[in-house]
Amino acid sequence: MRRIALIADLHGNLPAVEALEQDLKTRSVDEIWCLGDIVGKGPSSPDTFDWAMAHCSLILRGNWDEGVASRTFSRNDQFYYSQLGEKRMRILAELPLEHHAIISGKHLRLLHGRPIMPVLQATHEPEEELTWRFEPDYDIVGYADIHRPGLRSLRSAPKLLFSIGSVGNSLGLTMVQYAILQCEMGADPAPLDLNFILLPYDQERAARDAENVLGMPMREAYLQEIRTGIYGRKPPLSKGKTE
Repeated sequence: MRRIALIADLHGNLPAVEALEQDLKTRSVDEIWCLGDIVGKGPSSPDTFDWAMAHCSLILRGNWDEGVASRTFSRNDQFYYSQLGEKRMRILAELPLEHHAIISGKHLRLLHGRPIMPVLQATHEPEEELTWRFEPDYDIVGYADIHRPGLRSLRSAPKLLFSIGSVGNSLGLTMVQYAILQCEMGADPAPLDLNFILLPYDQERAARDAENVLGMPMREAYLQEIRTGIYGRKPPLSKGKTE
């Protein structure tokens, strides 16, 4: 059986990533797949970018990666552009948007969420609003973007949807959130196991990192999110485009 760590939404939070790294050393994983948003929001985007590049065998492009790389965010986050530099920005722009694999006889689709999804959707949305993600013939869809772990078995078809939470900008429980997928690679039917992991980390160190860096956009919103798990940006996630 292959053990794959599924992570996402590092968001420039180095203390959270370091806690993740220490925990992964105890989990005997074969690979780390990152579902995107390795930069933005937090104060340490170059560090979380470099960590992902050094440790992940797969990295997808999330909405923040897309917005920063294309310089299209409405808030004009020159802070992140200056931090990352042109080489990292070019790499961000070239990351794939999704990944497909056959695992334990099932067709798996992985994506970040946006920019493929037109709006942010949680796993508890009405089922008719979720089925398009499985087209044309996916059995299992995994994503991130909502910064909360979740699992949904559809009633209308034998399909499974899951979200893996966020490493560096978790909402709800303010912990490092990720998942471990255990499966066989290939078309032969085999057991499949998905476990969600929640880890404490040094949130106050992360807050100090944000407080001590100059020019960080929306600092107070970020501090609220990492300390309380309550979304701090407007408009709300369910209606906004650039979370």
